[in-house]
Parts: sequence; structure tokens; C-alpha cells
Amino acid sequence: MYIGIVMKINNRIKKLIGTIIIPIWLIFFIGIVAVLAEILLPNLNGFMVFLFYLIAGLIWVVPVLPIISWMQREN
Repeated sequence: MYIGIVMKINNRIKKLIGTIIIPIWLIFFIGIVAVLAEILLPNLNGFMVFLFYLIAGLIWVVPVLPIISWMQREN
């Protein structure tokens, strides 16, 4: 038997929470990418730099997708 309190969050509140979390995540992620770029890129050729930014430009979406899904889900 499940014991606990299930709190239904209003859709507007969920979207507000997501709207706050996503930019915070992006700022954090951009900081990580900038530090990694500073360390790695001076030693790489042009194609490897391209791959670095391609992967970094796509990978930020992975943790954001569940947040967006949660924001869009009805109670």
C-alpha cells in the first residue's frame, strides 16, 4: 500500500518551475563547456573543434527533455 501525500501541482506552477530551471541549467552547462573548451580546444584540429561544439550544442537537450515533458503533462 502506498503511503504518502501526492501533491498535484498546478500546470501554471509547473511551467514556472521549468522556466526557472531550464535557464539555470543552460548557464551551468555553458560554463562547463567553456571550461572544457579552454582546456581541450587549443590542442585539437579544426574538425575536432567542430565535433566538440556539435556535441556540446546537442547534448544540453538531454536533461531538458524530461523537464519539458513534465511541464506539459496534465495533472
